[in-house]
Amino acid sequence: MEEPTQVTVSKRSIGAMFGLYSGIASVVIFFVLHFLGNNPFGNARFIGTVVTIVLMVLAHKKFKDSGDGFMSFGEGFEIGFWMVLVSTTISTLIPYLYVTYVDYAPMTMFLDDQLFQMQEKGTPDETIEMAQTWTKKLFWVFAGIGGLIGGVVISLLVSIFTQKRSAASEFN
Repeated sequence: MEEPTQVTVSKRSIGAMFGLYSGIASVVIFFVLHFLGNNPFGNARFIGTVVTIVLMVLAHKKFKDSGDGFMSFGEGFEIGFWMVLVSTTISTLIPYLYVTYVDYAPMTMFLDDQLFQMQEKGTPDETIEMAQTWTKKLFWVFAGIGGLIGGVVISLLVSIFTQKRSAASEFN
């Protein structure tokens, strides 16, 4: 008789799968905020951070459940890294395409909010004009880089709390 074998899943595949979920959730949040008339690039966008944390905890749980029940900090970080890479790609690319080719209104709303905040602080008009010009040029680059950096930090923090070492590895 054949003995059942335990199928182990890779850290990359779990990270990519949950990154897909997180990216889709972020895109849905973007569109819901936009269609409700809110600034999808504003403070409410941090709802996606909570979703990312929850999904990362679930990804770590899936990894532990599909293996021997243990996960090192490094394994947790690797899962989180792949998750963030996929999620940031999706959650930056789809809004970029939408804003660039379908409806510029979300970016206009963001720029208007930025303009209002700078005017309230008494920022000179030349500075406001320069800030708006550079924001239009570099917004998506910084959105992607910021998403990756923020996601790596989240991955580090979540991995600290979700790691579960085996008794044998604690003595090494």
